[in-house]
Amino acid sequence: MTNVIIIFIHLLAAGVAIGSLIYCLMIYLPVVEKGIGDRDENSPSYKILDLLAPTVFASILMLIGSGVYFLLENYSAQVGLKPGYYNLFGIKMVFVAGAFFISMYMSFSLRIQISDLDLNPGNKKLVPQTLKKIMALCKMALWLVAITTFLGIWLARY
Repeated sequence: MTNVIIIFIHLLAAGVAIGSLIYCLMIYLPVVEKGIGDRDENSPSYKILDLLAPTVFASILMLIGSGVYFLLENYSAQVGLKPGYYNLFGIKMVFVAGAFFISMYMSFSLRIQISDLDLNPGNKKLVPQTLKKIMALCKMALWLVAITTFLGIWLARY
């Protein structure tokens, strides 16, 4: 029963990460920013990316936590795995580490630069370029999480 709950949490976190990134980057932002020329602190991209970065980071933390717990819980069942499992698992962990560090950089460095504009009004000039950087990193995180999810589904065959 514990394995079912952990797998559910793992898949739920992957769904939230991929779903929120796809919705924000592919559906919401292109429609809302159609007529907007410049991105500033009042633009929809500022508000949605301010929420998206910590959401993706929390989802990736849940993915890592539930994955590690599942591995520790089922340590003895991993003896009879097919050859090549750990090769794919290592590749998956490289993508997980990339997505983790990208989302951490977005949440704790880029987002913080432009989040306290009332206290640091000089940072208002950083908003457009920082939002572009966050959007590019979100697209990269989307690809990394999607590849990681695909590799996780592939590993489930073993």
